Amino acid sequence: MAKELDKNQFLDNAKGFTLVEVMIAMTIFALFTTAFLMSQGANIDDSSMMHEDLILHSLAKRKINEVLLDKPKFTNATENDVKSKTFEEDEYKKYKWTVEYKKLKFPNFQQLIGATEEETQQDRNQAVKKMVFDKLKKNVELMLWQVQVTVVNTETDYAYTMSSWITNDEAQLDVNFGF
Repeated sequence: MAKELDKNQFLDNAKGFTLVEVMIAMTIFALFTTAFLMSQGANIDDSSMMHEDLILHSLAKRKINEVLLDKPKFTNATENDVKSKTFEEDEYKKYKWTVEYKKLKFPNFQQLIGATEEETQQDRNQAVKKMVFDKLKKNVELMLWQVQVTVVNTETDYAYTMSSWITNDEAQLDVNFGF
């Protein structure tokens, strides 16, 4: 008839995981879960920084375009003139912009060719090149200025700087080379 099962016989033949195997599996699962969550956290942090960078870039580009459309009058005092304000729109109130102007600075002729002043004066060809270079240097320094816009998030102090060349349309160029 029916065979009676002995409880001890059933436990002896039982197949399953031991406590050590379960602990090892849980440890491996915890390690992989931790690594996954850390990588997701880094991705979210990078995404928020990229979002901030895109906002700062677009605000800096907008400010550069405003400056290019409404150029200041360029004088020697313009180089020391630094304008700084916050954006007026409600969504950008936490962003501050700074606009700086700098004159273009050229090195002197001797530095470019690697010669001394005496060598330049002795060689007539070099002297003519120096005269032409000095005239061009003076004209280009009058014509070209650099505008630099820096936008800063006042809450995080994260900054973005963009610069461009701007021309002085009112510059009086000297084209008399005296030949």
